[in-house]
Amino acid sequence: MESQEFVTRTSTIRLESNSLVRVTILPGAQQALDDARENGGVMQKIMQGRQFRALVDLRQMKSQDREAREYYTQPGHTPGLVAIALLIGSPMSRVIGNLYMGFSKSDIPTRLFTSEAEALQWLETFPIAEMQTQPR
Repeated sequence: MESQEFVTRTSTIRLESNSLVRVTILPGAQQALDDARENGGVMQKIMQGRQFRALVDLRQMKSQDREAREYYTQPGHTPGLVAIALLIGSPMSRVIGNLYMGFSKSDIPTRLFTSEAEALQWLETFPIAEMQTQPR
């Protein structure tokens, strides 16, 4: 699978060949509900109904409003997403990650990490269903 990359107002979203969607929040980004919707739409577009794991790098995010967090945690906002690893490091990313985890009603397994290697290792524990081929 060829990698694909999209840039939104607040994020770079990259589909990688190993069933991983890598979301990197741009430095100083302040996410609002419209940004969350845009990012969710890009995720749905590149996943095309397939299953993926997500690594979300929050380390350089400046802020995220409550409505954006609620959007990301609503059931079914990104069909096919099997697990989310949130990469934190800065004090602000830690606050945002903890708020997400504390108020999350998402049914998608989610964990905070300070190590990218540990986050990727955890994500690999979630199996990805093989894509069913459609009859021609």
